[in-house]
Amino acid sequence: MPTLLKKSTALQPGERVLVTGANSYIGSHVVDLLLSLGYLVRGTIRAEKPWLDEYFTSKYGAGKYESVVVPDVAQKESLVKVLGDVSGLIHVASDLSLSTDTDKVVNGVIAATRAMLEAAAEQKSIKRVVLTSSSAAVTLPKPNVEGTVLTEDSWNDETVKLAWEGTPETRNPLYVYGASKTEGERFAHKWVKENKPPFVFNAVLPNLNYYVNVEDVARIHAIALLDPEVKSERLFAFASPFQWTEIVRLLRKYRPDNEKIPNPPENEGHDLSVVPPAKKAEELLKEWFGQPGWVSLEQSIKDGLDTYSP
Repeated sequence: MPTLLKKSTALQPGERVLVTGANSYIGSHVVDLLLSLGYLVRGTIRAEKPWLDEYFTSKYGAGKYESVVVPDVAQKESLVKVLGDVSGLIHVASDLSLSTDTDKVVNGVIAATRAMLEAAAEQKSIKRVVLTSSSAAVTLPKPNVEGTVLTEDSWNDETVKLAWEGTPETRNPLYVYGASKTEGERFAHKWVKENKPPFVFNAVLPNLNYYVNVEDVARIHAIALLDPEVKSERLFAFASPFQWTEIVRLLRKYRPDNEKIPNPPENEGHDLSVVPPAKKAEELLKEWFGQPGWVSLEQSIKDGLDTYSP
């Protein structure tokens, strides 16, 4: 079980954290990490998923984790009902439909973000709120293009513009997704600045086109929630650029007899973006969890293969 090297935390073990989208890939790893650190967790799901409660109860014991059904996290009243006795909120849930209905997706994400912030602001017990954003909120990389430097002030305005052009039949769903993450996170920072709620707010930007191990993503969420010195920040969970060519090589290294592994793309480009804020997130991993740095791409591939196809 992981241990924290830093003993001063904004929330104490035993306090309760609400995680939206608890059954999602990132959400479930966030829940698992928080439980392992001694926190109580309440997770929102859109529909009953008994296996989720069974899994965490079998692993951590009764009374540590509970699921609550919230069909629509854009309804503030539904969130208020499940925020009693909660000290921290991590909003992971988002629109992953890859719909090309820009108006529905973007405004839906903003509405859910607003509901989450307003509901949290009404609860005197809530001290910290974390939003799961995305690398898509700052960029969609262009292969082999030099000179792209991403900072805490970067926003993916180009993708936002593209998401509103054309028709649903002609739009790229990744542009719509990127626009929703850009506008959702930007709205959150603006709302916090204007409304000055009683809680500390941070955002975590996990990779879309960079690799990053999902357990590192969960750790960065925990740091955003627990580090008393991290306030009003964007934490970039960007480990490194990757190529599918490298992934194919690693898959063949660890599964040499698997004939279904495809050939790598021909003349694959490189993402040449420079991301200085990722270094700060990496240093926080070292300070809080004693890691030498980000979990490597090779270790991530190996762990995934061992977990899902031993």
